[in-house]
Amino acid sequence: MGGIFALILAFVAFAVAIAMPLFAQRWTTLAIMVAGAVLFFGFVTYDLPHPDGITQVLGPFVFGLMLFGFAAGVIAKFVMLLGRRPEDASEIE
Repeated sequence: MGGIFALILAFVAFAVAIAMPLFAQRWTTLAIMVAGAVLFFGFVTYDLPHPDGITQVLGPFVFGLMLFGFAAGVIAKFVMLLGRRPEDASEIE
């Protein structure tokens, strides 16, 4: 039963992390989201080596899945925003 719970938790961690950047509609929203993720994953990197840290509850595997999922979402959203056509002529200049 513990293995099933771990697989479900890993899937949810990846799915939420990949979906978060995809909700960004503008470059500024994506930049704010990336800045928050840098702070979060920086904290995780700092806290994981400590045996009494709060991140030991989920472990490095789940946080690695979250990081990979978030990076994949950011790359996908970056490509979407880069390929978006300008809505009016003032954005072309």
